[in-house]
Amino acid sequence: MQPHEDWRSNRLIPGILPALIVIGIGVLFLLNNLNIVFMHDVWRYWPAILIAAGLVKMVDSPHSNGRLTGGILVGVGALFLADNLGFLNLSWENFWPLVLIGAGVVMLWSRLAPPRAGTPNIPTAAHEGTLNEFAVFGGVDRKVTTDDFRGGQVTALFGGVGIDLRRAGIRGDSAVIDVTSMFGGVQFKVPQNWIVVSNVFAIFGGFGNKSLEPSADMPGVKRLYIKGTSTFGGVEVKN
Repeated sequence: MQPHEDWRSNRLIPGILPALIVIGIGVLFLLNNLNIVFMHDVWRYWPAILIAAGLVKMVDSPHSNGRLTGGILVGVGALFLADNLGFLNLSWENFWPLVLIGAGVVMLWSRLAPPRAGTPNIPTAAHEGTLNEFAVFGGVDRKVTTDDFRGGQVTALFGGVGIDLRRAGIRGDSAVIDVTSMFGGVQFKVPQNWIVVSNVFAIFGGFGNKSLEPSADMPGVKRLYIKGTSTFGGVEVKN
């Protein structure tokens, strides 16, 4: 007989936070209808929901990106709460540079955070199979045909970068690309025997993998790790 697993041993039960939020909102409306607590006073504290969600994410997330997401939620919630309580006077005209500051912090985190276990390091030495593409208010297109592709770095700031890897090969088991897309777009075209493993942090942006990937147990399969950030931009993979 299988030993009974105590639910209390789980660090985080999936879906418990949204359920608690719904219950809490229902209790507030009930107290308001009974004239015990008035919603117009309590509503000022709604950013506390963001702070609580961020703290849960920071404590329970096993990955660095998840902890970063939690920190951002806590910071945004704290700003809104301070505004509602009269400590700040938030307006887009005064505080829009916070978007750039936050994007820069995310980019630094992506560069400095330790890689996941089993992920190869990003190459730093110059090599024909290494990417070092940078597009600002413009576009970059590159086709890689070497059989010794090693990964590299790709950055698009208010511009676009297209990398065609369909005729490239990886001598080892895998390669890693660090990508930064801010108000721009990056597109990768990969061979059909590559499996793409993504770890892209999106802030008002997105990552899409439209490639048809092979089975992991097929011979000759390689892995391409794509990590980084997408802020008001997009990163796409296809073959």
